[in-house]
Parts: sequence; C-alpha cells; structure tokens
Amino acid sequence: MARILVIDDDTIFQKMIGHTLTPLGHELSYANDGLLGLTQANAINPDMVICDVMMPNMDGYEVVRRLRRNQKFAQTPILMLTAQSELDEKLAGFEAGADDYMTKPFAPPELVARTGTLLRKVEAFKKPFDEQSERNGHIISVHSLRGGTGSSTVAVNLGVGISGLWAKPTIVLDLVLTAGQIALMVNGTLRRTWADLTHLKPDEIDMQELQSIINRHDLGFDYIAAPTFPPEAELLTVDHFTRCMNLLRKQYDYLIIDLPHDFKEISYSTLDLANQIVIVIAPEMASVRAAAAAIETYKKLGYDLDKITLVMNWIFERNGLARKNIESALHHSIDLILPFVPNITIEAINFGQPFLATKPGEPISEMLENLAFGLSKEDDRTVPPVNPTKAWQRTMKRLKG
Repeated sequence: MARILVIDDDTIFQKMIGHTLTPLGHELSYANDGLLGLTQANAINPDMVICDVMMPNMDGYEVVRRLRRNQKFAQTPILMLTAQSELDEKLAGFEAGADDYMTKPFAPPELVARTGTLLRKVEAFKKPFDEQSERNGHIISVHSLRGGTGSSTVAVNLGVGISGLWAKPTIVLDLVLTAGQIALMVNGTLRRTWADLTHLKPDEIDMQELQSIINRHDLGFDYIAAPTFPPEAELLTVDHFTRCMNLLRKQYDYLIIDLPHDFKEISYSTLDLANQIVIVIAPEMASVRAAAAAIETYKKLGYDLDKITLVMNWIFERNGLARKNIESALHHSIDLILPFVPNITIEAINFGQPFLATKPGEPISEMLENLAFGLSKEDDRTVPPVNPTKAWQRTMKRLKG
C-alpha cells in the first residue's frame, strides 16, 4: 500500500483522513504546517501528498509549487483538501501543480475514490523508458498562422484518435509556449511544463529529465504542457527542442505537435522534421491569406506539398467563403471540412474532455478519426493489427462502407 503524507494544521481532519485511509492499508504521516510538510516529504519520499491550503508558516499553494520544483516529486500525486471552495481557489491549486482538489468537509467514500484514482495514475509512470529504443517517431505538426481556427482542438483529437487506433506510444506536444492550452483541453494539471527544463543546457537533457515533465492521460496518450506563464518560456531555445525531439522520437511511435502561429525558429525546426503537416483554416479572408502565406513559405522551404493536409474548420454559422473560392486562392484542395457544432466543441474545451473520446459517434469525431487514420504511418494503415482496437474497427467499417 501507499505512503501518504498529510499536511494539515487541523488535527481533527488529520484524524478523519487517518480513519478513512488507514483501514485500506495505507501508511500515513502528518505535518502541522507547510515548512514541516516539505521537510517530512524529503525525509519519507511519500507516494502521495494530501495538502491543506490555509496553514501557518507557508500556505498549501507554495508547498505544492516547491514540491513540483523538486524533480523527486515531479510525478507524486497531490490532492488539495481545503475549506476553500471558490473556483479561483481551485484554479490556483491546479496552477500550483495539484492533481486534484476536494473541499472540506469531505465524504470518506469520495476521498477513498480520489486517492485510489491518483495512486493508480502514478503507477503508469513507474515503468521506465527504454533507453535502447530506436523507434522512428512519426511527426504530425498542426499549424496555423492565424489564431482562433481550432488548431489545438484538432491536435488534441488527433492525439486521441491515433492512440485509440493503434494503441502505440503517442504524445501530444504543446509548443504554443506563450498561451498553449493543451493541458486545459485534456483536463490536465500544470504541475510540470516545458519551463521546468530551463535550468538545463540542451545537452544536459536526457529521458529522465523529460519524463519528469511528461503527463499521461487516461485515454492512453502522453502530453507535455506549455508553460503556465509566457515569461517562463523565454529561456527555452531551439536547441532545447531539437534535443527533446531527438529523444522523444526514439520513445514514441507518434508525436502530434501543436505549433505556434508563426514561422519563428522553433516552428521552422519542428516543421522540418514533420512527416505530415496539417494546416487549419477558417472560411474567412484573414485565415485564407494566412494559409496562402504558409503554403508559399512551405514551397520556399522545399517541403513536399503532398504531405500537407488542409483542414477547414467551420467556426461560425453562416456567411463563410465558398470552398471553391478558397481552393482557387490557395491552389490547394481542402481535404476535410469540419462542421459548425459549437455545443460539442465548447463543451469539450470547458470540461477538458476531447469530443472524439466522449462522443465518438458524432460526425465531427468520425471525421477526425478518419483523418487520424489517413495521417498515420503507411505500415499501420496497410497492415491490419493483430489485436484491432475498437477505434480501428469502427474506422474500417466507415472507410469500407
């Protein structure tokens, strides 16, 4: 069973937590304030931390932030248990790096359930990466020079689709370093992000360091979140990302990358490595002009235009430009048109639940799952898997029917 550290100055709640979790076989330790909690954590190296917010000497937010800055606790599940129930308090807890948040007073069965869920998640990270792995990861870059077209939504659902189709190691990388929202879109925490590599020189990064910032989703894919605050990204260089990409390609069969809306050095270097490039546009003039500039730049960079897939996301109800006019302006066919379904897309963002996972039967989900199949490695597309997944089976049914 697990070693659980409870950091709370209220002895009554310490006893309540103990009465709830000790019968399950967990070994509990206690600290009465934030500073003692940090000392105790370093001494016993707990499997999980339950932390109050309002405490003497140091509040719970700062405790969590300091724990997350220590690589030893990068993947340690942290549950904030507090009387503070306002939304902004919860958001502050998640931004500090907490995995979950419960309010006092709590129902013992809920504490048992949430503790169990967090402990099961962390088990997935105990399997070490294969340092001898020589995979040649297939890179799919999602790009748009104009924000607001839904490129992050496309990237996240491609991650869901590809990991669901092939059940192979898949990671989604948020390279929108100033305002990336991949973690939000998968209801993930910001306990560790790209910013946690800034203290390292590029050649000092290894898979152990990278593993400390990789988050794992219940749907089967991994992701690395963008920094919480834009200034945190300033010390990250293209050499950092080149080093990371070289390491990650050996560990993952698929890498889906949400790129910033630019052609700066990090975008250039990532696009150079891409096996497939997905351009996401909206049916309006500014987006079309941005797409034209992107395609022209790809040509000048010598990219094979056959690896470019153009996705038009119908982000408003009416009065969009006609498909034939857009294709004529871009001299490139539109490969996929996503329908206007605000209820589905907004709900997915607000709840952090990708619609391909929660609503696989919706037309927009089926379209993106088909796209995920089409962007996959040729070997995967042409050789039926030994153990076909449900996603593969329903995709084959659609494509053959």
